[in-house]
Amino acid sequence: MIGLVDYLKQRSTAVGLAVVSGLLVVIANWSGVGWSWDTSDYVAVGRNFASGNGLLDATGIPMTVRPPGLSILIGIGDLLGLSVNLTVQILNVICAIVTVLGTFHLLQIAKAKKKLALIATAFVAFSPALLWQYSMIWSEPPFVALVVLAIIVALRPASASKFALLVIVFISLFFVRYVGPVFAVSVAMSAAWFDRHKLGLIRSAFINFAILLVSLVPVWFWLQRNQEIDGTLTGARTPAGGSLLNPLKTFTATLGSWVTASPVEGGIYLSWNDYPNNTKIFGVLVLLTVAILLTSFLFYRSRVENTETNSNILLLSGAITLIYVAFSAYRFVHFELGPLDNRMMIPIFVPLILVVALLADRINLSSTLLRNGFLAVSVMFLGFQALSSANDALRFGRDGRYWAAKEFQTQPIHKFVKALPTDSSMMSNQPQQLFAIWQKSSVFNQYQLELAQTAKCKHRYFVWYNSTYDDGTLNVEGQPVGAAEIYSDTSGAVLDLGSCNSDITTFWP
Repeated sequence: MIGLVDYLKQRSTAVGLAVVSGLLVVIANWSGVGWSWDTSDYVAVGRNFASGNGLLDATGIPMTVRPPGLSILIGIGDLLGLSVNLTVQILNVICAIVTVLGTFHLLQIAKAKKKLALIATAFVAFSPALLWQYSMIWSEPPFVALVVLAIIVALRPASASKFALLVIVFISLFFVRYVGPVFAVSVAMSAAWFDRHKLGLIRSAFINFAILLVSLVPVWFWLQRNQEIDGTLTGARTPAGGSLLNPLKTFTATLGSWVTASPVEGGIYLSWNDYPNNTKIFGVLVLLTVAILLTSFLFYRSRVENTETNSNILLLSGAITLIYVAFSAYRFVHFELGPLDNRMMIPIFVPLILVVALLADRINLSSTLLRNGFLAVSVMFLGFQALSSANDALRFGRDGRYWAAKEFQTQPIHKFVKALPTDSSMMSNQPQQLFAIWQKSSVFNQYQLELAQTAKCKHRYFVWYNSTYDDGTLNVEGQPVGAAEIYSDTSGAVLDLGSCNSDITTFWP
């Protein structure tokens, strides 16, 4: 009876943490979910999908650089009569709740110490690193939730339903983020090991490998579709070059930013040198802590009563973390300028928490003083994380984020653009940036004259930005010549390109 009461208390506490996490997301998105360059394409593809125009991005061309999963969810919301903002708010709240409850569920079936399980779950619920994802229209929130669900499904006993669910999860991972197959490989390899008792190692490996191959069939079709469109598999990418040490150093500093509740999400040239010193120090300390815990686990297994499920969760979470970090570093050097910052590394946030929690669970603190000291430090740390998240949520909810920020939306040039006739055709040297304001149809750039010429409209305008909003980079190429300037200020100008039956190429002689 006492065990049942404790169980219900833990479950109710976990549900409470999930609710609080969801409320933080609601508060953070109170004035609107954040927009960025990626967001404009996600939203444009979703709306074009809902209207039957195909999977076209903000500039009116077929999307290849990002998978369509989030966009299709946005499109479904549009078909249901929901605004983009409301659709994503609901989605991100659900993802936050699923992530928190999934984390607790995994720690519970691992039979981790009760207090440790709740502490780890609370860290996920109160994490500013996750809140920063939940306050944007990005693919990271559903992807993080899918990773947690993939771990849960992989731990189920071998059965037809498990294998069917794995196929669905693997496909979903790819169509939400292109990196999905990297996680699918980690899960499939681990599942093959977990199922060996029931199926035998060879048969288990064969079945799980077959599941992985089946899930890659729609992936192959999508990649072939991309190849036919622009000659690439996942859109144009530019590698950074250099040493693998550079992105790994950035990852270390990102770990420190998670501890200090000060996530860093920089541009493509973000590096170790751009992080505050305290995040660098704490990042190194995190790696040392994991190394010490792992050493203790390997050489001083003090908790002999740990179940196989406990070890399986530890194995799978560790595999996901190591393989994704290695892949991300290699990708940065050889394929894509994508620094290992908060956004890039957030998919392994929960797996890493599980690794640390389950390694710490193996240690028995015989001293009451040590146990109480650990508990006191944990409560203080969680309080700091919770206060930081609350502060971020209130700030985001008041001011908005990036291109959804009031400062951006209420710029005089944007007020002017919003007042233009809705049947106009828009062009810009920063089309994704302008789409965050216009949102009515595609925004073409100065190199898409053929598309702009054939667009159905009554009048054309070009919005020229003197610099980008995010980093202030100057724009110097492709400004139309001879167009009447109908608005200008320090941020840019709005140019009249004439009626839509005129020849637009005259402005780019």
